[in-house]
Amino acid sequence: MGIYADLVIPPTGGDTVWANTVAAYNELPPALKTLADQLWALHGNDYDYAATRAKPDAHGAQKYRQVFTSRLIETEHPLVRVHPETGERSLVSGHFIKRFVGYNGQDSRSLLELFQNHITRLENTVRWRWSEGDVAIWDNRATQHYAINDYGDQHRVVRRVTVAGDVPVAVDGQRSRPRQPVN
Repeated sequence: MGIYADLVIPPTGGDTVWANTVAAYNELPPALKTLADQLWALHGNDYDYAATRAKPDAHGAQKYRQVFTSRLIETEHPLVRVHPETGERSLVSGHFIKRFVGYNGQDSRSLLELFQNHITRLENTVRWRWSEGDVAIWDNRATQHYAINDYGDQHRVVRRVTVAGDVPVAVDGQRSRPRQPVN
C-alpha cells in the first residue's frame, strides 16, 4: 500500500480551481485599490458551509461543524495583505468573512461581492483535473481555491496538508488581530 492507497478520484468531476489574488488586486481600478488597502474584515470559522451549494451536503455540513467550529474563532484581517517574501499585494477574501469592520451587513455583502468577483474572474483562475498520484502545492497567501462539487454520488477522497503560516500584514504595516474567543 502506497501513500495514495486511500485516495479516490472520480472518473468525472471533482476538479479544483485556484484564483490568483495578486492578479485580482493588480487589475483593480486605482480608486478600488485605495478602498481595498484600507478595509479590514472580520473573519470567523462559523460560516455557512452549505450556503453556496446547489444541493447542500448535510453530512459535510455536520462534519464541518463538529471539526472546525468546536471552538469559535474570530480574527480581523486586512482585505489587502503584503506578501512577506515578494512584497506583492493580494486580496484576502472568501467565505470566512462575516463583515467589514465599520460597515453594516448589507454594505459588507456588497463590498465582498465586488472584490470576490475580481478574484474569481476566469482570467485569474486555473482549473486542475486530478489524476491519481497528483501533488499540488499552492501559496494560500496569494491564492484562493475551490473544490468543484460536480461529481454527484461518485466517491472522492483527496488529502490536504496546511502548513502554519505567518500573520497577515496590511499595507500600512498593521498585523491581523484576534478577537476574544466566542466560546
